[in-house]
Amino acid sequence: MSIITPTDELVQRAVWFKVFSLLFRYPDHEIIAVLKEGVSELPLGVLDVDLRINAESFKHVIANAAPDQFLTEFSDLFTGAGLCRANENDYEKLSFSMTEKLADVAGFYSAFGFEINDSVGERPDFIGTELDFINLLLLKQAYAIKNGWSEQASISADALSSFMEAHFIKWVPKFCFALSELGKENGIYATAADALAAMVNSESNRLTHSST
Repeated sequence: MSIITPTDELVQRAVWFKVFSLLFRYPDHEIIAVLKEGVSELPLGVLDVDLRINAESFKHVIANAAPDQFLTEFSDLFTGAGLCRANENDYEKLSFSMTEKLADVAGFYSAFGFEINDSVGERPDFIGTELDFINLLLLKQAYAIKNGWSEQASISADALSSFMEAHFIKWVPKFCFALSELGKENGIYATAADALAAMVNSESNRLTHSST
């Protein structure tokens, strides 16, 4: 049985967040192809045992979904008026906090040289963008550990913990609940909601334990 090193675990977690980030973008042929290839390699070992059933269901649904299913479900949920909001500020009740939240998110991105995709009009607080940023921080930490750069590893780890606590964990569970309720039963996005919620819970537990 192979031993998963701390670096391996960080990279494997990064892969999960990257796959989720792609899922919430418009499912053209390229995105769908990358998703199907990506889920086949998603590691289950980084998840808590009791959370793996959600991940297994997610992998199965993505692997077997037809392109038309991606397009139909995505359009029903996210385009036009949409049913499910996919930006952090959509879950913020206090309007005066919205600008502050966007500025804080943008500040995290700027500190690590992370640039959002302006060409498609994505907001800094879009779920796909925040998932991409978490992917970046995990990879930066893994790279620093591999090279023995303890200070840089700590910077990335602290930033991830702060970003998760200040932003991601506060709204993504609500997003997952909405997606699970509004998505097609046993469909792509309802199943993804359960898997993402499991991943968020797993990452939150990991960060809590690593800080103690």
